[in-house]
Amino acid sequence: MLQTMKAIGSGLLRAVLVAAVIMTAGRRGAAHAQDSSSVLTVPSDSQENRLLHRWVGAKVNGIPLWLDFFGDSMLVISDNVNQFAADYALTPNALVVYGDSVLMRILATAFNRNREGEDFGERSSFEIRYRFSLERLLIEADGVTITMSPQSVLARRIEARWIADLPDGHQLELRLYRAGTVRYRVSPGGSWVWGDWERNAREITFDWNRDSAEVPEETLIWNGAYDARGDQIVLENVGVGTGTTIFRRIIR
Repeated sequence: MLQTMKAIGSGLLRAVLVAAVIMTAGRRGAAHAQDSSSVLTVPSDSQENRLLHRWVGAKVNGIPLWLDFFGDSMLVISDNVNQFAADYALTPNALVVYGDSVLMRILATAFNRNREGEDFGERSSFEIRYRFSLERLLIEADGVTITMSPQSVLARRIEARWIADLPDGHQLELRLYRAGTVRYRVSPGGSWVWGDWERNAREITFDWNRDSAEVPEETLIWNGAYDARGDQIVLENVGVGTGTTIFRRIIR
């Protein structure tokens, strides 16, 4: 009788131990599954926040390539000369760039894609896989990987179209060119006024054509600064009663 009870007790103990091991393994498995899902699921907005910089790298032929992200738009800068505005869509591991045929060919060339008969339409897309490694952006297409480094937003080119709202309800349009020339007009209906511009880091100076009847003598020189983080040009005294005038970049 005693031996029978010992055998029953021993069997119950083994059953309890087995059940405990199974429950522990189940908890570990569930925890592992939960950890894996949290690693694999990366919100796209966090990735987009990491992308919102100016990135510089080189195409396979060694020519520089910049990708400059501005929230819902981006600039692709090739050879430090040609600048293209584009829309883009983002997933946790892919960047799809939308643009015209010229931009698509530039991106294809950057990754050494040379497919005979490939024809890009007026509105096409180019998909690039991407990932981050050691503060670098790695972009890949057709088996070719380009490593890009972040660049200070202060290095952004300001040769672009800029718009400011004036107190009287009009707008001031400003266009900067690479040759150091600039023009502005009051919209709607104003005539273009030409001049020259210089930039020293954040400081910007505009010197307007003295032969223009549109420019009062006291506002022939505009002084201001480029707000790199806000991507704005802030100027003082661009006209009578204007005070501080803030220009925002127009991508297109």
